[in-house]
Amino acid sequence: MSVVKENTSSLLSILRGEFISDQGNQKYIPFLLFIVLLILLNIRISFRAEHLLKESISLEREVADLRLVYITTKSDLMSMYRRTVIEDIVKDKELVTSLTPPIIIKVIND
Repeated sequence: MSVVKENTSSLLSILRGEFISDQGNQKYIPFLLFIVLLILLNIRISFRAEHLLKESISLEREVADLRLVYITTKSDLMSMYRRTVIEDIVKDKELVTSLTPPIIIKVIND
């Protein structure tokens, strides 16, 4: 029973800060501050990594969406280049496809 009481009293003394105020333990203060700094730095790095991971996932989703838009736009443009679609577009302007083939003109230079 005394061992459990001794452990809890030493734990409470550490939590209260009595451990630091002791003259024999004051030489460990810079080391303890260094450990606290490393812990805070570790927390900061982990939060930054999590933020970058979320940003990476959102950018991958955006790339996938843009790829779908690209494919849709490309297929729409490919369908617009068909001869029948072009004829339908220019029909409003009273243009029609010529039924006679073009004549090739040859120029002979002397």
